[in-house]
Amino acid sequence: MKSLKIFLVTIITLLSLCSCTNDKGLILFNTQPITKENTLKDQKTFFTGTKIYYLFIAPKKMNNEFIRVQIFKMTDKAPWGGYEVVRTKDYRLMKDERYYHTNYFVLHEKGRYVLQVFSHKDFQHPLALNYFYIND
Repeated sequence: MKSLKIFLVTIITLLSLCSCTNDKGLILFNTQPITKENTLKDQKTFFTGTKIYYLFIAPKKMNNEFIRVQIFKMTDKAPWGGYEVVRTKDYRLMKDERYYHTNYFVLHEKGRYVLQVFSHKDFQHPLALNYFYIND
């Protein structure tokens, strides 16, 4: 019983002292170009063939020049675990864009999608990701 208490106290202490942080960025979507007025009006549902504007806000200043924006579709028909990569594009960041990136894209198939942003230094762990839906 005493060893169980010591074990639990050790685990709780390690978890509380751990310097693990969740430095994830933020991705917001909208049907209009993103401005100061509509930044907080995040949307999740869009229609096929419409422009989907997004704003990626980095968790901290990015020191690298390039980011990769990737969109994949979640489906049962894809051969690799239900994910089908729809679009991947690399963007060069200007010096005044080290904290954010904004652009738009158009999709023509309905479904559930995920947009994720990677640093060019690490393609395994996204800086941010968010999901959205396309309806007819």
